[in-house]
Amino acid sequence: VPFTFQGQAGSAQRSLPPPTDIDAQFTEQLGRAEQQFCRAILNKDARTLDGLVSPNFALRVADVPQGSLPRTVWMDNTLHRITGEHCEQHHVVARKLADDLAAVSLVWSQRGTSDGRDFSGDFYLVDFWQKSSGDWQIIARYSTPLGRFPERPARQLPPAGDVDPDLTTHLRQLEQQFGEASMHGDTQVVDRLTGADFSLRVGDAPDRTVPRALREDLRPQATREYKMESFEERHQAARKLTNDLAVVSLLLSQKATLAGRDRSGDFYVVDIWRRTAGNWQIIARYSTPLEKKFDRSPF
Repeated sequence: VPFTFQGQAGSAQRSLPPPTDIDAQFTEQLGRAEQQFCRAILNKDARTLDGLVSPNFALRVADVPQGSLPRTVWMDNTLHRITGEHCEQHHVVARKLADDLAAVSLVWSQRGTSDGRDFSGDFYLVDFWQKSSGDWQIIARYSTPLGRFPERPARQLPPAGDVDPDLTTHLRQLEQQFGEASMHGDTQVVDRLTGADFSLRVGDAPDRTVPRALREDLRPQATREYKMESFEERHQAARKLTNDLAVVSLLLSQKATLAGRDRSGDFYVVDIWRRTAGNWQIIARYSTPLEKKFDRSPF
């Protein structure tokens, strides 16, 4: 993904600046909520889950990017199909989107089975939490396995209920425009489509964030060490969070190099877009390579 930071060729490794996308208060509050959520899943605590999981909750997973799981199916799976043994969270970071809305990224480690199949592993999650009547509820989860994909039973999913068709059409066009501008070095378009508070987080280096100022696709093309030859985006799905905030998930396939090292592959991407003065800009990207991990040293 073109939002990557690399020092000049032959230079010493440069450290990333302190992150600017972390809200300390929300991180503390929602870190506790994530732990409570974990315990309720393990204990099959229907009452607690009913309070934590919003009626419009939907789960999306990177290995089934064409669909989503609504609350009713997710609750049935959690209470009757999944047997959890252990779960814990690492690298929990909350980004404030509004006074009552936040995005939380984390690594979720679990041991357990689903319909008798091993469902253990590490997952990079992007959760959206909304405060309703003073209490936080999870409204969406985007999950990417870190490593092999879990074995999922073949099931017919209901039609996705979390997709805004018109918004998906519009933001799909902007995502495509954004990717082409990044690939071809059109820094004016990239700059126009990127919010001043943009940040990138990647699932295989969850302790780091890359701010807008260090993005490769805003550097003069001759000095870039990130070279993208081709890309393709599929399974775009936009969900409206507020009138001026939206989340887009998609599967990105690319052929690229970073300082001569391969950066090709498939990525599950979760983008947050914000509309300001009638124009949509991307303010956050969460990107995770599928079934591989890159050497991120230096980033």
